[in-house]
Amino acid sequence: MKCINNPRANCLFILIAATVTLMFLVPAMTFADVATGEIGAGGQQTGQTQRLCINHRDVIIGTQSNPPGINEFDYRTGMYAFTGEQVEYTVVVRDADGAVDIGYVKALVDGHEEALASETNMHGHGDDAQLQTECDGFGAFNPATDKTFRILISVEPGWYGEKELALAAYDSKGVATRATHTETWFFNPAIGLSLTTSDGQPIRFEPMPYGADASEERTVHSTNKIKVKNTAEGGVNMWMFIAGTDLYDLSGASKCPVTNYIAIEDYMWYRGWSGTQWTSWEGWIPMSKYDQNKGCDVYLCYGALPVPFPWGNSDAPMEAEYALTNQGTLEIELKLTYPKPCIGSFTQGSIYIFGKVV
Repeated sequence: MKCINNPRANCLFILIAATVTLMFLVPAMTFADVATGEIGAGGQQTGQTQRLCINHRDVIIGTQSNPPGINEFDYRTGMYAFTGEQVEYTVVVRDADGAVDIGYVKALVDGHEEALASETNMHGHGDDAQLQTECDGFGAFNPATDKTFRILISVEPGWYGEKELALAAYDSKGVATRATHTETWFFNPAIGLSLTTSDGQPIRFEPMPYGADASEERTVHSTNKIKVKNTAEGGVNMWMFIAGTDLYDLSGASKCPVTNYIAIEDYMWYRGWSGTQWTSWEGWIPMSKYDQNKGCDVYLCYGALPVPFPWGNSDAPMEAEYALTNQGTLEIELKLTYPKPCIGSFTQGSIYIFGKVV
């Protein structure tokens, strides 16, 4: 099963939801691990008089973007951006013949002029003094030869695909110089998840042993697993969440234990893994119930919990423990405890997998 959501015009609140039907029956150069690449390099003197240095760079993707995103940390792990998100630069332009010949700075996307920089001043304050008064490669700011500019590029709805973002300096006559900085971005990528099970069948559980009485005896594991793959474009990584619905018997009268459904928040658990991200053995987490009226942020998404569930046992930030890398895979298994009494065939239920853009 494949679920793809591709709102290229406004992708800040991107949500991928995939569903698995549940079926329940109460019985009756080659190096070993290194990839290498080689690119030639060389240098030569030029007659270039203007140079451009990046003094500060920021990607604005959280609550300050328009519309606001869920990523309150402004944390982004790849060169991709969506409508309303912004890339901000503070740059220093140096002209050996004097700052008087420095004109302005523009941003170009795919060769088209998109934003004009504002000239600003370089002043040092407290801990930011070095950042504000020096630029790596230039050394200290020199007002006789340097000018500083701030430029803010907002991603537009019509931008799609891999494009070059370039900053270009112009002289006092409006002529472009060779003072440039370029980056390659993927704008408004399509977001997708591939969702299957390990055997291509709906989720199934082990049969409960005849005469099972204790809770441990009435607990059964799924005989197949949910498999999730991040198929998004542009190197997009996603935080993963899982939730489900209660399980109903559509075949007739049932009771489990007091009404005609199984409450998954009380009787179902999950655990998942992806690479070193692993809910440790017996680290089962109670399943949460999907609720479309609840909000979605970095920690909870429409009632869904993170998967794998972050235990904070690694050196990585907790939020990284349930981030699924682009083209990466995640596996999830479930277990279910039948309460007493539990009579019926509870074949109507769903599991939802949500992916939110990092």
